[in-house]
Amino acid sequence: MGARCSRRTSSPSQTQLSDFSLVRSIGRGAFGKVCIVLHRGMKKHYALKYMAKRRLVQKAVAYNVLRELDLLRELSHPFIVNLWFTFQDECYIYMVCDLLLGGDLRFHLNDQGRFSETRAKLYICEIALAVDYLQKRRIIHRDIKPENILLDDQGHAHLTDFNLATKLEPNNLATSFTGTRSYMAPEILQTALGDLPGYDERVDWWSLGICFYEFLRGRRPFEYPACFSTPQVLHILSENTLACPAQWPSDLIAFMGFLVNSKPERRPACLEDFRTHQYMRRVDFEVVLARKSAPIFIPKNDKLNCDPTYELEERIVESSPLHRHHQRRHNNRPCSAETEELVQDITKAFKLYNRFKCESNNEQYVPTVQLQVSCNNATTAGIPSSSLANSHAI
Repeated sequence: MGARCSRRTSSPSQTQLSDFSLVRSIGRGAFGKVCIVLHRGMKKHYALKYMAKRRLVQKAVAYNVLRELDLLRELSHPFIVNLWFTFQDECYIYMVCDLLLGGDLRFHLNDQGRFSETRAKLYICEIALAVDYLQKRRIIHRDIKPENILLDDQGHAHLTDFNLATKLEPNNLATSFTGTRSYMAPEILQTALGDLPGYDERVDWWSLGICFYEFLRGRRPFEYPACFSTPQVLHILSENTLACPAQWPSDLIAFMGFLVNSKPERRPACLEDFRTHQYMRRVDFEVVLARKSAPIFIPKNDKLNCDPTYELEERIVESSPLHRHHQRRHNNRPCSAETEELVQDITKAFKLYNRFKCESNNEQYVPTVQLQVSCNNATTAGIPSSSLANSHAI
């Protein structure tokens, strides 16, 4: 996954789009698309996300993307989707990350309804280690949800999408009304209403608890119409009792109430709080961190674990390389002088990145519980042979 636990075949000097061959498209977001690519020099597959600068500027998210890239350049963890390269051209920003083809947990929830307790418990333990790693760096993810947890080919969970993440200065609190409302901790809503001066890293433990509940029951613990106002949602989160099935063991019910607690001071503040709860005492976090806990669900490797319409939408009838097609279409669109000036500012502010050249990323992650382990070599998710046969230059 990260630089310290991946095999290095060769170290590219300066990465650019022509270094990659396109395998297929696998996803689409609000501001960009994601493809499987093959680095032709290293013979290694990655996920490449490309975003149009003009669209980022027009949607006022360009600096959010640059901030996300700055954060990702600092991170290297076995349960985080790690960044390997960033580069740009006249029209696009490109980020190259770990390739994980096991699908996101929203896809699997929709497909299977719910997960077994053993399966769900491993997912939250792995993401808890990622959250601990972020907390040590004063980073709040702020958008932990099933869509942002990806599986690798072995079935291990990885946290992705740091677009809403922020890094706190010492003794400071976050204040932005940011995240996905169904997974927002109450103190984010209270801050937006002016009832609190801000919030800290404990909001991520709440989100993780909401995910755990949803994994087990197939629905979130608090349901309300999208039209509800912030005060109405806060009332539901603060006043309603967390409903747990009677057949759940008492330690699971207590643990769920520990995570999904409307009072931040009664919620986990760190991994030590999380792992020492009675429900987690049987979990060996050294084994989890070393990726030696065998997942009971292994994603299918003979197909893409995502919506197949992504690939259909991306197919280009003509034989022109994909990026030339996009650039031609992109450049034909009228654009204001102000937008063009902002695009130039983004181009100047953008930083090239090559993980292989960053020796600082070789540091070892040690959780706050002082586990001393070495990470296994990361494995790249398998790609269907039919996909590899159709590789072509971007």
